[in-house]
Amino acid sequence: MNSKRWIFVAVMGCLVLLSSISLVGQVTASASLQGTIVDKTQAVIGNKAEVTVTNKDTGATRTTKTNDAGEYRFDLLSAGIYNIKATAPGFSAGEAKTVELQVGRTTTQNFTLVPGAVTETVEVTGTAPLVDQTKTDVSTNITPQQITDLPLIGRDIADLAYLSPGVKAADSYDPTKNRYSILSVNGQGGRNVNVTVNGIDNKDNTVGGPVMQLPAEAVQEFAISTQRFSAVNGRSEGAAINVITKSGSNNYHGSAFGFFRAQALNADQKLADPTVPSGFVTSNPPYSRQWFGGSIGGPIKKDKLFVFRSADGPHAAQPCNLVGGPARFGGSNAVL
Repeated sequence: MNSKRWIFVAVMGCLVLLSSISLVGQVTASASLQGTIVDKTQAVIGNKAEVTVTNKDTGATRTTKTNDAGEYRFDLLSAGIYNIKATAPGFSAGEAKTVELQVGRTTTQNFTLVPGAVTETVEVTGTAPLVDQTKTDVSTNITPQQITDLPLIGRDIADLAYLSPGVKAADSYDPTKNRYSILSVNGQGGRNVNVTVNGIDNKDNTVGGPVMQLPAEAVQEFAISTQRFSAVNGRSEGAAINVITKSGSNNYHGSAFGFFRAQALNADQKLADPTVPSGFVTSNPPYSRQWFGGSIGGPIKKDKLFVFRSADGPHAAQPCNLVGGPARFGGSNAVL
């Protein structure tokens, strides 16, 4: 009897531990949405207003009601683009379209409803506040638009972390392999930067720094916290980088790219040579470098199960040396 009791206690303990790890992952890899619903006299519409959020890519929806103060809040939402709709009896519906929720941030979307038929919808337009008043950490969000538009030498998305104050490049601390996210934050080394991917720990417990190398094409966005980051982003005194990968959606989508450098496109180098009248000679040594990659994603079961896959890799050729860079693969599935 005692043995059965101990087995039961052990099983329950494992379940609690696993659920705690899952919850922490959800917190670090999610966004929040809040707001207040009022009528045109600015009186709150409490208890009877209903708010529904819909992810534009996956069709996932969640619904909640306002409290006595007319406030609503959603936590643990996946980062992405959402449509938000507010309804209340006796009022026209209000809708805000293409609202972007970023990882680790709380977005505020308020609604002012006007009396009218429930079948009528008033579209709400406006921009999100520049300052997240609920945020206590010092952090920078690198948006999907920045990852797409800004140039990346070596296709290392962590280079965009240099946009955050106090971040600069650091010498590699691991001679055994190429790593990304080698950053010095506020004067510290790269070992103490903790990286999570979709809320899952990605830190090398032996030498520090990240373990998994992600292709830029697989990354949707990330946030870097340099000071006063919350307890859910602990384990490191240097910084916390929270990476969110892309996922499939209800529509098939993909990409392909190729970057090329060749000798014919390079300018001549001027090298000092006192033996010639001009004092210098020109040189254009053979050099060739290509970087190929792409991604593909789509639905397995609409609104339920999606798949996404990406890969990239470089190839460079120089005199007396042929170098092939390691290919990097990334993929993610989302079940909603």
